[in-house]
Amino acid sequence: MDTPSPLNRCLMVLCYAAAGLLAAGAWQEQVSSRWRLEAPFERSRLARLAPVMTQAPDTLMTANTRVVISLSRRRLTLYQNDEVRGEFPVAIGQDDWETPVGEFAIRDMRTDPIWQHPITKEAVGPGPSNPLGSRWIGFWVQGQYHIGIHGTNQETLIGEAVSHGCVRMVEADIHTLYSHVKVGTPIKVMP
Repeated sequence: MDTPSPLNRCLMVLCYAAAGLLAAGAWQEQVSSRWRLEAPFERSRLARLAPVMTQAPDTLMTANTRVVISLSRRRLTLYQNDEVRGEFPVAIGQDDWETPVGEFAIRDMRTDPIWQHPITKEAVGPGPSNPLGSRWIGFWVQGQYHIGIHGTNQETLIGEAVSHGCVRMVEADIHTLYSHVKVGTPIKVMP
């Protein structure tokens, strides 16, 4: 019987070691994601090759988080693990520009957004004259029209129905909300 050369034996050992490390890593990922040791071992896809947005893990800050907006109360409530994490006053859409009611999810998040007037199409860049403030959390799109939660440069109007459909928040409050949500976080808008 022929014995493999020393170089071939080293390569075989390295291959078996690499396969063992990959299997151990997949098992560890499986156990960590389920927090149960009795879960059966399953093959893991190569998540590291997926786009960053789809592989980003839930953090303790954003896991089980949801936002509920009450238009009649003009309040936004942030829930985490079914406990109220914060409740904030908001401004909502005016007549003929009402904030849409329903169940949505965060689609887009931006810092220092550029605002475009919905009628004149005039663009306003980041800064104190920008009606969007410093944070944008988009949750509804219809054609070129976007609705979201954002800061405002007119904080005295919080509590009023004055926007073009968006939900406005005080700058400090939008920063708090922005740090606790992510793309995909559910939003429920109630009448």
